[in-house]
Amino acid sequence: MNKFAKFSTQFSLMLALVTLFTACGGDDGKDGNPGEPGKPPALTITDLNLTVDKVILQEGIAQVDFQVSNQDDEAIIGIPSATFIAAQLLPQGFTGAGNSSEWQHFTAETCAASCPGSLTDHKNGHYTYTFSAPFNGMNGVTFIPDATQRMVVKIGGDTLADSTPLPTTNQHYDWQSSGQTVAYTRNLVTIETCNSCHSDLTFHGGKYNQVETCVTCHNSKKVSNPADIFPQMIHSKHLTGFPQSTSDCQTCHADNPELAEQQNWHRVPTMQACGACHTQINFPAGEGHPVQMDNSNCVACHNAEWTASVHSDEAQTAALKQFSPSITSASMDANGTVTVAVKLMNPSTGSVYNESADKLKFINDLRVYANWGTSFDYSTRSARSIKLLESLPVSGANGIYTYTISGLTVPAGTEADHGGLAIQGRICAKDSVLVDCSTELAEVLVIKSSHSYFDMSALSTEGRRTVVSNATCGHCHGDQKLNIHGSRNDLEGQCQLCHNANMQADATAANPSATSFDFKQLIHGIHTSQFAGFESLNYPGKIGNCAQCHVKDAAGISTVALPLNPAVQPLALNNGTFTSPIAAVCSNCHASDATHSHMMQQGAVFAGTKADATAGTETCTFCHGQGAMADVLKIHPIN
Repeated sequence: MNKFAKFSTQFSLMLALVTLFTACGGDDGKDGNPGEPGKPPALTITDLNLTVDKVILQEGIAQVDFQVSNQDDEAIIGIPSATFIAAQLLPQGFTGAGNSSEWQHFTAETCAASCPGSLTDHKNGHYTYTFSAPFNGMNGVTFIPDATQRMVVKIGGDTLADSTPLPTTNQHYDWQSSGQTVAYTRNLVTIETCNSCHSDLTFHGGKYNQVETCVTCHNSKKVSNPADIFPQMIHSKHLTGFPQSTSDCQTCHADNPELAEQQNWHRVPTMQACGACHTQINFPAGEGHPVQMDNSNCVACHNAEWTASVHSDEAQTAALKQFSPSITSASMDANGTVTVAVKLMNPSTGSVYNESADKLKFINDLRVYANWGTSFDYSTRSARSIKLLESLPVSGANGIYTYTISGLTVPAGTEADHGGLAIQGRICAKDSVLVDCSTELAEVLVIKSSHSYFDMSALSTEGRRTVVSNATCGHCHGDQKLNIHGSRNDLEGQCQLCHNANMQADATAANPSATSFDFKQLIHGIHTSQFAGFESLNYPGKIGNCAQCHVKDAAGISTVALPLNPAVQPLALNNGTFTSPIAAVCSNCHASDATHSHMMQQGAVFAGTKADATAGTETCTFCHGQGAMADVLKIHPIN
């Protein structure tokens, strides 16, 4: 027998013995470790996934089994710390007629250098935590076996033994001690809705980032101040600085069928939740409302349908759906006179209005604006416009009326360029229908503005670059609900017709970029609290997360990326000087002397001649361009 065959025979015998001994092993009376998940160990960690497998009670003490993996579903071994938060849910009405459901906090136990309970790492991505004591009686709360229980596990925010950082992750798990499927829980809003404004909302040093985590602690059994109970706290915090109407509850309480109690906001009115917004009311004292000592009678007056109606814009929306103006054709002659055709539709019926705007009594205002030169951000600082209520149409048929707008400036050599058009207006409504604006108690509503582009002969799909969209602005402000100058709300393409590079900045200001009404400078200045009158604005997201507002171009590249679009013009100062384009945009946020010095070292021009500012000497793209070592898309916290 050769050496290899002899070794193989010995190895086979040893393997058989090991198998035999394993099969005959005794039972020590303890549960075995969770089986191998068949996952390889994680090599890189960019995302942290946490799954709670189960929670069981042993002699009243909870044991949590969970597993941790990375973005590639590979096992993460050796987490250095974890926090476990436990709460239970009291159903609606349990604490008194009319009262909403509420969480009761049991405890929060953290394992790091030491551990109040017992944390076991099974070395395969599975972990088990056993609490230090039974929940019953903890924090003065009686454990209710049939109630919905919640377990929150928080990990991350630290590093593994090899210094690999772990992202912070919270995961909640609703369960019942009977082992039955949870039939009742309390989820009213989602963190995704919150983050449409807040980007990446975290609290308490970045440890907690899920609504389901917040409510396990911000309840009457944990916080000492009633104002810190979650519904009262959130409502009161949004009363000031909220970027749209606070009366539309569905801004946050989105109609999401995945939420167990997504209609709770109007089905279960309570003094606590309602009083957090209606701060002028003192229910027990009878101030601003009849005397009310508890919630038992709230729904008698404030039924679900009525509450939803007064806290939404359904009536206004219904009225707005009855009128929609649009531009159906446009052209311009050599003298800068634009001929536009305007169609007035009733979208709810699909029919046109056969009378021109000046004869429709429900129209409060209707205007069309025009400017020329989309490839260089327009030729004049103010667009030309007409008021349709004060203008007789040149012609009209089948609900389409033609008007002329004169006086556009067309610089020599730009005749092949394009122009921009915008239409805006207001209408009058009452009880969900359009009415004569002289009608008593008629409400004036702002229609959605819109924009379009044209060349010398017709409407065109080609026009000014798109940098932001009404949808991205709408994350915080609502879709075209932010009304500027009374009725302008098309932030994507209307504002730039006037707010363009022809605006001049204050040359004497510490940061001239933050004083210009040019749209790109103005918006950055407002949202960084630098623009005059907006110093107290508290931007709710990460100011460096440019994707919050900026869109991607046709190639899928964010419009914040370098190189800048060649249409971007230098910043004009009111002393006749100019700042080069990249420096002007970047100094909206990066305004320190040190960053200005850095920019100038790379060819930027501050307060120089127009020739110098447009000479193309900026070399920022070399380091900050796409794929470069300091790509702006990488160094900004874009998500």
